[in-house]
Amino acid sequence: MLPLGRRKWHCVASGFVVAILLALGAAIMLERVSEFPINLHRKNGLAFRDKSSFKISIFADLHYGENAWDAWGPVQDVNSSRVMDFVLDVEKPDFVIFLGDVITANNLATANATLYWDKAIASTAKRSIPWASVLGNHDDAAFEWPVDWFGPAGIPGFCSDSELPSSSLYFSGTTRAELMNHEVQQRLSISLNGGGTYAEVISAHQATWFQQVAIDNNPDGRTPEIVFWHIPSQAFDSVSPTPNGPISSPCFGTINLETVASQVGEWGIMNILKNRPSVKAVIVGHNHGLDWCCPYEKLWLCFARHTGYGGYGTWTRGARQLELTEDPFQIRTWILLENGTKTSARILYPRSKEMATSNIKTPSGTLA
Repeated sequence: MLPLGRRKWHCVASGFVVAILLALGAAIMLERVSEFPINLHRKNGLAFRDKSSFKISIFADLHYGENAWDAWGPVQDVNSSRVMDFVLDVEKPDFVIFLGDVITANNLATANATLYWDKAIASTAKRSIPWASVLGNHDDAAFEWPVDWFGPAGIPGFCSDSELPSSSLYFSGTTRAELMNHEVQQRLSISLNGGGTYAEVISAHQATWFQQVAIDNNPDGRTPEIVFWHIPSQAFDSVSPTPNGPISSPCFGTINLETVASQVGEWGIMNILKNRPSVKAVIVGHNHGLDWCCPYEKLWLCFARHTGYGGYGTWTRGARQLELTEDPFQIRTWILLENGTKTSARILYPRSKEMATSNIKTPSGTLA
């Protein structure tokens, strides 16, 4: 936990939500330990380094495997890796969050999508940085046969009715459970199973489970909490700037180029979060053309930045960063773009000390 005195942090990743500074199953304990760096061999080994800070990079909507069958698709995966390599080398985070739509399963004609999952996490893994992942709507989407794969027989890959397909032709995909089982076996992953299989909503059952585990792990609410999932809740609609309009204070950000594509229903998770004084922010992905943060009740609702070259949109790729400092306790955020620009710098907590937006166009530039 992270009480006002000696601080211990908990974090967990599951199939639908990651909570930092809040355990959904005691996956990570993060406490100040000045004598030694993070022990990467222990699932619960994340700790403040000797500078009493902890930095997180958020990679959203990577979409590995998009158009995997043609020349364009693999190039986009290479570009996505280049963006992550750049971000990791500039920011040198202590922890990475993969915020859903890691792969585009509806473009993967293979029953082993974990091969593309491994490509997506490779930049982080090869630098020995621990990470957690959540799943998005595309990660286990059903494969969609490309139109040009249908021959005269009307069957993908067959030219005549005499060439009847074998049962192996029919693609079943890689399930969410299979992806998470693969994820949790990675040495540096602190992800845990336990979030359910609902792709487009956080259900009432999940919200109730979340509330109970939150109470168990942070009963007095003294531990500040940040929560992550993929698709924005309907609360994001209620605070959204007018699409394609300016992002005005108290909101901040740089792109506001589409309408919020929120969950189809609100099943209680936002009521739980807004009634927990310890919750400071919710961070989501899904919308590639949004990167704003807006206040909602007592907490912040933030979009990450579209990181991957797969998926729609031609906006400059990047990644939202979080930096947590211990004494005094503070949560800072900014976005690092692939061109080296750092934007949208702000102190999220305490909210009375907001930072001015910064646009420093040097890869190693320091924030104001």
